[in-house]
Amino acid sequence: MDKMQKSSVEHKLRERVKELTCLYDVTSAVLQHDGTIDVTLDRICKIVKAAYQYPNDAVIELWLESHYILTAAIPLSSCNQVSAINVFEEDLGFIKVHYNMDVYSSAHFLDEEQLLLDKVAHEIGNFFEKLIIMEREKLFQSNIAQADRRAVLHEITAGIAHELNTPLANILGFAELIKENDLSVQINEDVSKIIKSAIYSREIVKKLLLFSGEMPSNPEVIDVKESILQCLSILSPNFRKKSLDFLFICDDQSYIMFFDNIQLTQIIFNLALNAIYASPDGGIIKVRLYKEKRVMVIEMEDEGEGVPEKLMSKVFEPFFTTKPVGVGTGLGLSVVQGIVKTNGGSIQILANKPLGAIFKIQLPIIKKHGIEKRKSFDS
Repeated sequence: MDKMQKSSVEHKLRERVKELTCLYDVTSAVLQHDGTIDVTLDRICKIVKAAYQYPNDAVIELWLESHYILTAAIPLSSCNQVSAINVFEEDLGFIKVHYNMDVYSSAHFLDEEQLLLDKVAHEIGNFFEKLIIMEREKLFQSNIAQADRRAVLHEITAGIAHELNTPLANILGFAELIKENDLSVQINEDVSKIIKSAIYSREIVKKLLLFSGEMPSNPEVIDVKESILQCLSILSPNFRKKSLDFLFICDDQSYIMFFDNIQLTQIIFNLALNAIYASPDGGIIKVRLYKEKRVMVIEMEDEGEGVPEKLMSKVFEPFFTTKPVGVGTGLGLSVVQGIVKTNGGSIQILANKPLGAIFKIQLPIIKKHGIEKRKSFDS
């Protein structure tokens, strides 16, 4: 074997060792993944860079969904080798090796290097698939645990509500009887307070029953526009107490749909009371009603401080409230979400710039004869 042949064989062996080392190191980087995807991908890029014939001049570019890694600036004029990264049989990115065309050409890339790059891309795809599967499993387990907690909570809540119903009815009945038969001014005032508190407590029980799903649904043909206006009219004293105005924005088209009027009233009452509490004195609350194809949209907009980002996911949790003790039960928004979801709709919280929040409800418009065909609506 002459020196030239020997040198060629040694060169190929060195390159082969580099390739095998690269694959081993890539596998190790994946196994050592500590939860930070960019760190692991950056490590892989550096490993690939070292495996090429001209590592000092190689620039590795990796893109995978929202992750982008670059080991150095890409030359203005470059030649490259590339391999697609497949995740669940879908192209979600690539890994490229660049050389400066002023110095190199495509001929400087080895066929073995392309095979190596394909294997690395395959390893990255497998790595990303495992991460997605793990994330889905976590979410699935979390959803199961949350569903179990909610089921127990619903059962307990329904039990409490039913237990409270009878004594509250007795308190209210006997208090009204005393009020009818006693002429004492002081006793009348005290009994009036008892009746007011009992009615308030009964409303809380109704919320508990709505939350637990125990309140029967009685859909009927209703005029949504009229129902909303009626609710806002009933709440006029609450608006006046804080010198608030409300603006109802709606066009002249028909807003008839098949829905439980009591449930719609609960939605508007809870959203409006929430907006009134959040609004500064002298502010304005806007209520919008409009249609989007076969969807009824209701928006409640206030000028308060808005909902902090960290609380966005908590405001619909049962018994969660930012109000002082004795002011709120933490069930209002949870009841609203429950009603909306039960009827195949969705609810969102949007920022009302520069101040406040917008609660946006979307309900599929159901006609009387089509209610048995109701489908879940995704926003």
